[in-house]
Amino acid sequence: MRRRPASAPSVCIVTLGCPKNEADSRTVVRHLRSAGVAVVDVPEDATHLLLNTCGFIQDAKEESIAAILEACAGYPDKRVLVMGCLVERYRQELAEGIPEVAGWFGLAGKPVAEELVRRLRLEAGKTPGEGTVSPWRGRPHAVSGDNCRPERRARSYAYLKISDGCDELCTFCAIPAIKGPYHSVPVAEILREADACLGEGARELVLVGQDTAVWRDGGLDLAGLIDLLAADERVRRVRVMYLQPEHVGDAFLEYMLSRPKLCRYLDVPFQHSHPDILRAMGRGGSGDDYPALLERARRLMPDVSVRSAFIVGFPGEREEHFEHLLSFVEKAGFDYGGGFVYSPEEGTAAAKLRPRVRPAVARWRLNRLAALLETRSEYEHRSMVGSRVEVMVDSLDVDDRVESAVAVGRTAGQAPEVDGVTYVGGYLPEGTKPGDVIEVTVSATVGYDFFGTC
Repeated sequence: MRRRPASAPSVCIVTLGCPKNEADSRTVVRHLRSAGVAVVDVPEDATHLLLNTCGFIQDAKEESIAAILEACAGYPDKRVLVMGCLVERYRQELAEGIPEVAGWFGLAGKPVAEELVRRLRLEAGKTPGEGTVSPWRGRPHAVSGDNCRPERRARSYAYLKISDGCDELCTFCAIPAIKGPYHSVPVAEILREADACLGEGARELVLVGQDTAVWRDGGLDLAGLIDLLAADERVRRVRVMYLQPEHVGDAFLEYMLSRPKLCRYLDVPFQHSHPDILRAMGRGGSGDDYPALLERARRLMPDVSVRSAFIVGFPGEREEHFEHLLSFVEKAGFDYGGGFVYSPEEGTAAAKLRPRVRPAVARWRLNRLAALLETRSEYEHRSMVGSRVEVMVDSLDVDDRVESAVAVGRTAGQAPEVDGVTYVGGYLPEGTKPGDVIEVTVSATVGYDFFGTC
């Protein structure tokens, strides 16, 4: 009797966490495809599900664990593989707690991708083992339909990771323990990845890393890298994320002003404004320096958009510290911003600090901060009404009955996924497609979003 040949492995990748994880997943996809492994878009078409997890803060860890459990329970006929930050931190505990998972892998990179290929070839034709029941299965966890969403690839932008790891001593952050010291991705590797992204249709390259401002490869700095990327005629925009404020000097601001393809967009995570809290966080800047940075940026580039992120509920944060932060946000007038409740991560210096802020108080402060950030954003954007802006189209909804379309896109001041979007109605230029840049008249702003017509 002839044996049936083992079915060829096919993989559906699910990405959780930050844009850096999305860049890592895309790198893994390329390694898999180059080795002849099929990568599919929906779990139903796959033999294996590969989850790329986040383990940065408690909420992210819980979301990742919930996604793993959901994948094991929802797709019992698939073999589930897990990689990423969560595995790097808790491999043994995860392996013991969720035995249904067929394989655990650490941080993305060529060695992990090669190990994945070996595992997939070994796993070809097998079905998940029976009789293994997770001891975590009965634990409460929040499962949403988004937890197991596959990685989306066909879009007008792509995240390009240019660095990883961190040398800073922020007391709240587990990144150095997870990813090690700061290291720049070599320029040749970045250019190869950029070429692949552009070949897939991306027209905006979003540079991400732990601190992109200090990227360097030999004698080439961040400005030189941006010039190399922008020289490709397929590139319409380059955007830089995760710029630590103490590393954004006048020279970089003047460079941003002089480069038409570089978005006038500053993503600077201030984290707090009160000097006592910043000192306890191990941050290098101060609430006195930050307004001066914003003033210099806006004097040079009146159209610059500024985004920041803040932590509330840090150990020792009193109401007067929080009021100081609210006052800073009120005066700063950020275009976009986000907030997080402090998460005491094991192994970090801040986890030992006392007194702790009660969770209910921290959540209340976060709600107040989020409301203020949105209110100030909407106020700042009112001046945009009536102006002409360039919008990169991300998606189209064409209505053939009325020969019109609704486009969803972003201005240069709107980063993908974290900021608002621009909805464009009416008659678009003939042949408009995702990745094109069109001129739009802003007719209204609501919250973080713009509405307009061509």
